[in-house]
Amino acid sequence: RFYAICRVFLGIVGFGYKCRIMGPNFIPGKNEDLHNKTIQRTVLMMGRYVEHIDTEPAGNTVGLVGVDQYIVKTGTITYESGKDAHIMKQMKFSVSPVVRVAVAPKNPQDLPKLVEGLKRMAKSDPMVQCFNESSGEHIIAGAGELHLEI
Repeated sequence: RFYAICRVFLGIVGFGYKCRIMGPNFIPGKNEDLHNKTIQRTVLMMGRYVEHIDTEPAGNTVGLVGVDQYIVKTGTITYESGKDAHIMKQMKFSVSPVVRVAVAPKNPQDLPKLVEGLKRMAKSDPMVQCFNESSGEHIIAGAGELHLEI
């Protein structure tokens, strides 16, 4: 299960609410990188425990289920009627990915699983970059050796 971690700045968010998902490439006035979706579930994450909740007010951090397929690393979610909303700027990090590791499956049949795992890792961690070299190797780049181990 993939949870989109969300900070509620205004209003409330909850199960069944219709929302607009604006990706990092959204330009106001255009429909590029813009999706309308219903939030399937809201959860409150407390360490390793997850508690399902109906609504969450402003000022809190909540996990959203059902919007992850439209968000890659970052995005802005507003009410469905929030047509004038602008996206929040993507965070800039003072550290860039400096350690690169080539990965390959032990069994060639597991290549689709490896590719899916790399996509999930690149989606969930803003500091990780996953790409293919021209030689066909799958490369993971991160901020350090420990970062890639985790």
